[in-house]
Amino acid sequence: MRHNKLQTGFSLLEVLVALSLFSLAIIMVTSMYSLSQRSYNHASTKAELTQNARVVINRISREIRQSRDIVTELSSSLASSSQEIIFEDGHDTEKITYIKYYKDGADMRRAELAYYFEEEENVYVRYDTVNKDGELPEEKILQDQLVGEYFDMVGFWGDEDLINIDLKLKKNNKTFQTKTSVYSRN
Repeated sequence: MRHNKLQTGFSLLEVLVALSLFSLAIIMVTSMYSLSQRSYNHASTKAELTQNARVVINRISREIRQSRDIVTELSSSLASSSQEIIFEDGHDTEKITYIKYYKDGADMRRAELAYYFEEEENVYVRYDTVNKDGELPEEKILQDQLVGEYFDMVGFWGDEDLINIDLKLKKNNKTFQTKTSVYSRN
Protein backbone atom coordinates (compact mmCIF):
# COMPACT_ATOMS: atom_id res chain seq x y z
CA MET A 1 0.00 0.00 0.00
CA ARG A 2 1.27 3.32 -0.98
CA HIS A 3 0.92 6.46 1.09
CA ASN A 4 1.06 9.81 -0.60
CA LYS A 5 1.95 12.32 1.97
CA LEU A 6 1.59 15.96 1.15
CA GLN A 7 4.46 17.88 2.56
CA THR A 8 3.57 21.06 4.38
CA GLY A 9 5.91 23.77 5.67
CA PHE A 10 8.62 25.89 4.16
CA SER A 11 11.82 24.90 2.57
CA LEU A 12 15.10 26.23 3.92
CA LEU A 13 15.44 28.52 0.89
CA GLU A 14 11.98 30.04 1.48
CA VAL A 15 12.77 30.70 5.14
CA LEU A 16 16.07 32.38 4.24
CA VAL A 17 14.41 34.62 1.63
CA ALA A 18 11.66 35.59 4.07
CA LEU A 19 14.18 36.43 6.82
CA SER A 20 16.26 38.46 4.40
CA LEU A 21 13.25 40.52 3.26
CA PHE A 22 12.10 41.01 6.85
CA SER A 23 15.59 42.15 7.92
CA LEU A 24 15.79 44.56 4.98
CA ALA A 25 12.39 46.04 5.89
CA ILE A 26 13.44 46.50 9.55
CA ILE A 27 16.69 48.19 8.51
CA MET A 28 14.82 50.58 6.19
CA VAL A 29 12.22 51.48 8.84
CA THR A 30 14.94 52.04 11.47
CA SER A 31 16.94 54.23 9.09
CA MET A 32 13.90 56.33 8.23
CA TYR A 33 13.02 56.73 11.92
CA SER A 34 16.61 57.71 12.77
CA LEU A 35 16.70 60.27 9.95
CA SER A 36 13.39 61.81 10.98
CA GLN A 37 14.54 61.94 14.62
CA ARG A 38 17.77 63.75 13.65
CA SER A 39 15.79 66.22 11.52
CA TYR A 40 13.40 66.89 14.38
CA ASN A 41 16.27 67.40 16.86
CA HIS A 42 18.04 69.77 14.44
CA ALA A 43 14.89 71.85 13.93
CA SER A 44 14.15 71.84 17.66
CA THR A 45 17.69 73.01 18.51
CA LYS A 46 17.54 75.80 15.89
CA ALA A 47 14.16 76.94 17.22
CA GLU A 48 15.46 76.98 20.80
CA LEU A 49 18.54 79.01 19.85
CA THR A 50 16.45 81.45 17.80
CA GLN A 51 13.96 81.89 20.63
CA ASN A 52 16.72 82.46 23.20
CA ALA A 53 18.37 85.09 21.00
CA ARG A 54 15.06 86.82 20.24
CA VAL A 55 14.06 87.08 23.91
CA VAL A 56 17.44 88.49 24.97
CA ILE A 57 17.67 90.93 22.03
CA ASN A 58 14.14 92.24 22.68
CA ARG A 59 14.76 92.70 26.38
CA ILE A 60 18.15 94.38 26.05
CA SER A 61 16.93 96.61 23.22
CA ARG A 62 13.87 97.77 25.15
CA GLU A 63 15.90 98.58 28.27
CA ILE A 64 18.68 100.36 26.36
CA ARG A 65 16.09 102.54 24.58
CA GLN A 66 14.71 103.53 28.00
CA SER A 67 18.10 103.98 29.69
CA ARG A 68 19.23 107.37 30.94
CA ASP A 69 22.98 106.81 30.61
CA ILE A 70 25.31 104.17 29.16
CA VAL A 71 28.05 103.41 31.71
CA THR A 72 30.13 100.92 29.71
CA GLU A 73 32.77 102.50 27.49
CA LEU A 74 32.06 100.88 24.14
CA SER A 75 34.64 100.31 21.44
CA SER A 76 33.93 101.29 17.87
CA SER A 77 34.30 97.77 16.42
CA LEU A 78 33.11 94.22 17.02
CA ALA A 79 36.71 93.00 17.14
CA SER A 80 37.29 94.84 20.41
CA SER A 81 33.72 94.68 21.71
CA SER A 82 32.73 94.19 25.33
CA GLN A 83 31.00 91.05 26.63
CA GLU A 84 28.93 93.12 29.04
CA ILE A 85 27.00 96.36 29.09
CA ILE A 86 25.96 98.51 32.04
CA PHE A 87 23.47 101.35 31.80
CA GLU A 88 21.32 103.46 34.09
CA ASP A 89 17.81 102.07 34.46
CA GLY A 90 15.23 104.40 32.95
CA HIS A 91 12.17 102.70 34.46
CA ASP A 92 12.21 103.91 38.04
CA THR A 93 13.08 107.58 38.29
CA GLU A 94 12.70 107.48 42.11
CA LYS A 95 15.90 105.41 42.55
CA ILE A 96 19.24 105.47 40.80
CA THR A 97 19.85 101.89 39.73
CA TYR A 98 21.78 100.29 36.91
CA ILE A 99 21.27 97.26 34.70
CA LYS A 100 24.11 95.00 33.66
CA TYR A 101 23.87 92.33 30.96
CA TYR A 102 26.82 89.97 30.92
CA LYS A 103 27.91 86.56 29.69
CA ASP A 104 28.62 84.02 32.43
CA GLY A 105 29.93 80.82 30.86
CA ALA A 106 27.26 79.94 28.28
CA ASP A 107 24.55 81.93 30.10
CA MET A 108 23.37 85.49 29.56
CA ARG A 109 22.57 87.15 32.87
CA ARG A 110 20.89 90.40 33.90
CA ALA A 111 21.87 92.08 37.15
CA GLU A 112 20.32 95.11 38.78
CA LEU A 113 22.98 97.20 40.53
CA ALA A 114 23.05 100.12 42.92
CA TYR A 115 25.92 102.26 44.17
CA TYR A 116 26.19 103.63 47.71
CA PHE A 117 28.56 104.97 50.32
CA GLU A 118 29.06 103.08 53.60
CA GLU A 119 27.72 106.00 55.64
CA GLU A 120 24.32 105.77 53.93
CA GLU A 121 23.86 102.24 52.58
CA ASN A 122 20.20 102.78 51.63
CA VAL A 123 20.85 105.97 49.65
CA TYR A 124 21.77 105.12 46.08
CA VAL A 125 24.03 107.45 44.12
CA ARG A 126 25.38 107.63 40.59
CA TYR A 127 28.20 105.18 39.82
CA ASP A 128 30.71 108.02 39.30
CA THR A 129 29.85 110.06 42.42
CA VAL A 130 32.80 110.89 44.66
CA ASN A 131 32.41 111.39 48.43
CA LYS A 132 34.19 114.01 50.55
CA ASP A 133 37.26 111.73 50.81
CA GLY A 134 37.49 111.38 47.03
CA GLU A 135 36.30 107.76 47.04
CA LEU A 136 33.95 106.15 44.56
CA PRO A 137 30.81 104.39 45.84
CA GLU A 138 30.54 100.65 46.51
CA GLU A 139 28.51 98.40 44.24
CA LYS A 140 25.55 96.38 45.51
CA ILE A 141 23.84 93.65 43.48
CA LEU A 142 20.10 94.01 44.06
CA GLN A 143 19.08 91.20 41.74
CA ASP A 144 20.83 88.78 39.38
CA GLN A 145 18.91 86.47 37.07
CA LEU A 146 19.39 84.18 34.12
CA VAL A 147 17.83 85.52 30.90
CA GLY A 148 19.21 83.12 28.27
CA GLU A 149 21.27 79.99 27.66
CA TYR A 150 23.71 78.63 25.06
CA PHE A 151 25.58 81.89 24.43
CA ASP A 152 28.89 81.27 22.70
CA MET A 153 29.77 84.91 21.98
CA VAL A 154 28.35 88.27 23.05
CA GLY A 155 29.54 91.62 21.76
CA PHE A 156 28.48 95.20 22.54
CA TRP A 157 30.08 98.06 20.65
CA GLY A 158 29.25 101.47 19.19
CA ASP A 159 28.81 104.76 20.98
CA GLU A 160 26.35 106.23 23.48
CA ASP A 161 23.81 106.97 20.75
CA LEU A 162 23.92 103.77 18.69
CA ILE A 163 24.73 100.49 20.40
CA ASN A 164 25.41 97.39 18.32
CA ILE A 165 24.71 93.95 19.76
CA ASP A 166 26.10 90.72 18.31
CA LEU A 167 25.00 87.38 19.74
CA LYS A 168 26.16 83.91 18.77
CA LEU A 169 24.48 80.90 20.35
CA LYS A 170 25.64 77.30 20.15
CA LYS A 171 24.04 74.00 21.18
CA ASN A 172 24.85 70.47 20.00
CA ASN A 173 27.26 71.83 17.35
CA LYS A 174 24.45 73.97 15.88
CA THR A 175 24.97 77.73 15.86
CA PHE A 176 22.76 80.77 15.44
CA GLN A 177 24.08 84.31 15.13
CA THR A 178 22.19 87.57 15.11
CA LYS A 179 23.07 91.26 15.18
CA THR A 180 21.06 94.36 15.89
CA SER A 181 21.55 98.05 16.59
CA VAL A 182 19.70 100.08 19.19
CA TYR A 183 19.45 103.82 19.68
CA SER A 184 19.60 104.88 23.32
CA ARG A 185 17.30 107.57 24.66
CA ASN A 186 20.09 110.15 24.90
